[in-house]
Amino acid sequence: MRIGIYGSSFDPITYSHLFTAATVAHRRRLDKVIFVPCSSKRHDKKMQTDDVHRLRMLELALATCQNKTNSMGNPLFEISTVEMTALPGETYTYDTMIHMRKKYPTDELFFIMGSDLLTGMSNWGNAEKLLSEFHFIVMSREGYPTADLIAEDALLRNNDEHFHIMSKGINMGISSTYIRDEIRKGGDPSFLLPDECLKYIYEQGIYRG
Repeated sequence: MRIGIYGSSFDPITYSHLFTAATVAHRRRLDKVIFVPCSSKRHDKKMQTDDVHRLRMLELALATCQNKTNSMGNPLFEISTVEMTALPGETYTYDTMIHMRKKYPTDELFFIMGSDLLTGMSNWGNAEKLLSEFHFIVMSREGYPTADLIAEDALLRNNDEHFHIMSKGINMGISSTYIRDEIRKGGDPSFLLPDECLKYIYEQGIYRG
């Protein structure tokens, strides 16, 4: 199988995340996309919401995608909590990919990422091993020219054969930050995320503070 590993905070998950996963799966012929919500234990990224809420919203969102199946008729999307349950210091992307390689030893693995993450990627934990051992599907993001960012970084350009660039038709302007701001300021983020997720947010009082 060809499997995409899609890591993000999903704080909250949006239609942009779902569109991205479906489009990458179609265009790169992936048999499965595994959503990996990152842990609140990470030191480099502050979560706005408790892990339990982000995971529940992800579950609710993927429940609306049950019609998305692969060529074998199996669900296209699933969730892994490997980062949420990891100990502090074991939440690097490299650790996640090693976990996936052990779980799927005979399958092709691709880490799905936006081109904005290329900036500083060579400073990630175990970056040299990560870049030399795994492959990446890079989605273009406005203001972050993928080819230029790879060329400007020695570690990235010396592993450029591991980057699979998607340069057209993937950009969507829906961000989790925008949705959080709309909710915080009394706006209406309907149609930006699944109704079930928005209902959960209101019921739990998330993003109001």
